[in-house]
Amino acid sequence: MTTISTKKTIKGGEFLLEESIYNAVFTPEEYSEEQLMFRSSMRDFLNKEIEPIKEKFDSKEGTLLAPQLLEKMGELGFHGIGVPENYGGLNCDIKTEMAFGEIASDSFAFSQSIGVHTGLGVYPVLLYGNDTQKEKYLNDIVTAKIKCSYCLTEPSAGSDANAGKSKAIYSNDKKHFILNGQKMWITNSGFADVFFVFCKIEDDKNLSCLIVHKEWGVKLGSEENKLGIHGSSTRQVFFENIKVPVENLLGERNKGFKIAMNALNAGRIKIGVANTAIGKRALKLGINYANEREQFGSKISEFGAIKEKICTMATRLYGLESSWNRVAHQIDESYDEMMEDGENQIEAKIKSVAEYAMECAIIKVYGSETESYVVDESLQIHGGMGFSAESEISVHYRNVRGNRIYEGTNEINRILIPTMLFRKGMKGELPLMEKTMALFNDLMSGVLSSSKQSDVPFETENNFLSVAKKATLLVAGIAVQQFQQDIKNEQEVLMHLSDMITPIYIFESALLRAQKHQAKSELYKQITTILMYETSEQLSNHAKEVIFASSKENQALPNFKSINRLFQLPFCNLKEMRRKVANHFIEKNQYQLI
Repeated sequence: MTTISTKKTIKGGEFLLEESIYNAVFTPEEYSEEQLMFRSSMRDFLNKEIEPIKEKFDSKEGTLLAPQLLEKMGELGFHGIGVPENYGGLNCDIKTEMAFGEIASDSFAFSQSIGVHTGLGVYPVLLYGNDTQKEKYLNDIVTAKIKCSYCLTEPSAGSDANAGKSKAIYSNDKKHFILNGQKMWITNSGFADVFFVFCKIEDDKNLSCLIVHKEWGVKLGSEENKLGIHGSSTRQVFFENIKVPVENLLGERNKGFKIAMNALNAGRIKIGVANTAIGKRALKLGINYANEREQFGSKISEFGAIKEKICTMATRLYGLESSWNRVAHQIDESYDEMMEDGENQIEAKIKSVAEYAMECAIIKVYGSETESYVVDESLQIHGGMGFSAESEISVHYRNVRGNRIYEGTNEINRILIPTMLFRKGMKGELPLMEKTMALFNDLMSGVLSSSKQSDVPFETENNFLSVAKKATLLVAGIAVQQFQQDIKNEQEVLMHLSDMITPIYIFESALLRAQKHQAKSELYKQITTILMYETSEQLSNHAKEVIFASSKENQALPNFKSINRLFQLPFCNLKEMRRKVANHFIEKNQYQLI
């Protein structure tokens, strides 16, 4: 594999085909003074406004508190981190938005209100609104004078958003749309002033997006009785002959699905950011309890079974935060390059995020499942106390479940990950076919081999990563060769391929971060090594599933054996290494690397 230059931004999906340079990645250790200031200011806000009343956000009382809290955030400029200054924002880059967003997400059910308002509320107008719409709405959204809601899901249209039945027809004078329809699971709907409503106009086959004001006659259902996030307003929304001025069409007619998907791309990485925040909080709760709870004459944090949990929780969080900081920087670099090439500012924003849609999906899946794992294990550490509805960890246990459902279910996102990779190959954006064919020749000639033990820092990890990428491409090649164009219908195969691609991206992100900061701490190296062995096991399991589903009976086992040998790793006493990693976090009493 060739090495990617530090001067040219790596394309979306290209990480699987090439080697990356650690000096080219961005990591949390490199946050600027401005980024740290934003994080500190948001933490101060949470400590003052949220923590003293956090119990209220586990009840519907939280839905009544959210509007005023959003306005307080607006007064501090928190909703405009990524909005241009001429619309009342601070015009910060994606890295800064994400760095700030991690802290903002540590706010129980109120985080849902923040996320929808500052993300799905800002992005549609910012990216697709005309000048008049931006002037009319953006400043008031930034201050939270106008509070927003995003209406995509319907009773009969969830993952298949374009199947929605909400419809708008022209009035007789052609000055208004007459909107009828129903939406469900709509966050912030109980107090929103403006709704971004996806519907079909006349007999169109594709969605459009309308900006609808509550005062025009929008009707609401009662607050939903949900498993979690009780303090987040979630209702059904009804439109019965609502007159919407034609100038409130957002973007182009028939292009609403594009608006929705680009908003979701940004939303997916933000979910990964939020997952990190709650994961760190849950880990801290678990460690705190383990350091206080005594059984059999010892603190339970001294037991190996608990240490293994703590190590795995922290290790996965490290991989997660390494990944979204990495891709946020890549989005910023892509945006900067487009601007240098003369691209329109808004188009550059849209295209730079869309370029990394695959990575955003990876982070959404891995992030939400890491968060669920960490919260579940933290509750397990709490034992019976964690099962009490009065415990904080039980609140998180219920709250986090939705993250694997919205912004596209994890199943949908898993299918999208290899599909987007294949699409880039078909379009000639990535040399996917050429690389894969060359690798088949290397495999047959015996050039490819598994990683060997090395005393050179990170050499074993880098060798494993290189071979793992090649092996994953080979497995994907076997599947494509078998199913060809029909692979789009082989959802199980696509999901297993996704579960090979995802851990490679996470591991590589962790490895690059560790290499960049190797002088700071041996801990980074230990975490990365543990992730490597976890990745190896995952790759072997999912490769077997793909190969067995894509090969004839007499070829399946030989194919698997020839590729599985590439995932093999040298000896390592992982038990002792996990104990060392766990001891670090137990001593810190939280997720703290240095």
